[in-house]
Amino acid sequence: MESLSDLWEKFSLLEFEGSHYVVEDSDGVSEYFLAARFYTGRMLSIEAIAKTLKGIWRTRRGFEVRDMGEHRVLFIFRDEVDVEQIMKGEPWTFDKHLVALQRVKKLTDLSKLKFETSFMWVQVHNLPIGITSTAVKSIVSAADKVFENSPDKEVYEGCNFVHFRVSIDITKPLCRGRKLALRDGQDSWVCFKYERMPNICHWCGKLTHMDRECPIWLKGKHTLKEVQQQFGSWMRAATPNLARKSVVRVAGFDENDSETEDRG
Repeated sequence: MESLSDLWEKFSLLEFEGSHYVVEDSDGVSEYFLAARFYTGRMLSIEAIAKTLKGIWRTRRGFEVRDMGEHRVLFIFRDEVDVEQIMKGEPWTFDKHLVALQRVKKLTDLSKLKFETSFMWVQVHNLPIGITSTAVKSIVSAADKVFENSPDKEVYEGCNFVHFRVSIDITKPLCRGRKLALRDGQDSWVCFKYERMPNICHWCGKLTHMDRECPIWLKGKHTLKEVQQQFGSWMRAATPNLARKSVVRVAGFDENDSETEDRG
């Protein structure tokens, strides 16, 4: 069924219907908006959303939640810092399903919004020894647009992976990794794992629906078996133990012993 906002474009408008009313923003109230699409099949409860996110977001000045229909929600804030912190904390989930966010301006037509991206932290595992950070960034670009590396190099350089913040196109399957061609002519595979990964369809790898809603499953549910699934929970990154030392630098005999240090 067409939405009302699309339907009017086909109308032959009467004169008084087609005369434009100029909308102005003149109330002087500072408000900041986040539009959200909840990718869950369950009916949304605004009260449950407000209660859950209040404890997770811990905003400075609070926020208002409005149900906009079709699993879309509008959040209204009084403090821009709260909005910035929430956007930096992506991805967010509700009932383990993805919540895709967009920052929008006042007077935006929400019916025109398309929720197609979400930021995620991607861990890159099984990298060849000595590979440069520039090369790794090019490798992880297969997942989508790379924005930044680990926020704290000191903390993460001792881990057995590298860590990038990536803007993910949620209309596509999550990227599981990438093949490498090594100097000796052999092939290698690096594995991508996603921190705080929401529920994922194990058939097609998308975050926007579950297994039983997938076109692949609906088309072949009488013949498909779980062993044929190409995606799974193994793509979810474990939280690293940053307190555990995994790198120790040892000074040589010609160096000052004070230069020896532990790194996490």
